[in-house]
Amino acid sequence: MVLFEKLQKLRIESLDKDWQKKKFVKELSSLEKSARKKVLTLLKNKKLKTSDDFLRAADIFHHGPDFKSYMIAVALAAISNHLGEPWGKNHYAVAIDRLLQNLGLLQHFGSQYSKKSGRWQLDNVDIKTTDTERAEYGVEPLHILKKRAKDMDKGVISWKTELKDQ
Repeated sequence: MVLFEKLQKLRIESLDKDWQKKKFVKELSSLEKSARKKVLTLLKNKKLKTSDDFLRAADIFHHGPDFKSYMIAVALAAISNHLGEPWGKNHYAVAIDRLLQNLGLLQHFGSQYSKKSGRWQLDNVDIKTTDTERAEYGVEPLHILKKRAKDMDKGVISWKTELKDQ
């Protein structure tokens, strides 16, 4: 999926100031919309086959604008995991958190952040979720997730890059 790589490159190379520029946001939104449309066509034509195909498709919908996109992202991540993708569980956790937030509920794992009053913060998390459960889904412990918001304020991004026990 060439669109996936292009979207990832734009997101990875973007800076906070880019998100303030209407041209950047418009270009990214347009590419994301095209990518979601392409994925739906691939799904309808039964062209997604591998765990990686479903993982990339889940990522595209995870970045969508609405409830429908988040629902599709959850389903695609679950399929990716079912097909054996090591990152499938992690993408499921991220997608379910975003869907829960969209429904006005607490996120379960703690994967979603937002910027308020110029500072990053970890959005509200269900305190019943344990670090053991987070680890099963490739999500870091809560104290590290909270620290990440402070690091993001300093311009230091420390995303987990490898899965343990995989």
